[in-house]
Order: sequence, then structure tokens, then C-alpha cells
Amino acid sequence: MGKEYIISFSSFYKAAYAQDMLREAGISASLRRLPAELARSCSTGVYLKTSSAEDVMSVFERKQIKPRGIYQISRDEKGKKKYIMVP
Repeated sequence: MGKEYIISFSSFYKAAYAQDMLREAGISASLRRLPAELARSCSTGVYLKTSSAEDVMSVFERKQIKPRGIYQISRDEKGKKKYIMVP
């Protein structure tokens, strides 16, 4: 099973474009509201599950997409979500 990620962008349109480019590459992704602790000017992010974040980064490099941040979603022992920035 893949890991969960959320990717933030500076605008809704950049997030929508990134989602389209990921889908073209065969990577399933959806647009959702960002959690309050990650939202800045744009509150829409791309959520996805994948076994390889490198595949996502490869698509972004080829299409010259620059996300604001990429976060892996994990859960603590109580099930609360934590967001860990991926370098």
C-alpha cells in the first residue's frame, strides 16, 4: 500500500494543473482543502497515495511544476494526522 501525501501550491489553478499532469502520467490524485496548519494563501491541495514520491517529483520536473510544499501524511498512536515535509 502506498503512502499518503498532500501537496500545496500558491494558487488553485496551479493545484488543478498539477492534478491534471499527474493523471496524465497515470498517478491518481484529487483536489481537496488543505488542513488549517498547512493552508496559506491557497487552501486547495493535491492529495494522493503512491509508493514512490520520486514518480510525482519526476512529473513535476518534466512539466516545470513548483509546489509550495510536499507533505507525507502519517498518524500518531491516537490516529491524529501529522504532516511531515518531504525535502
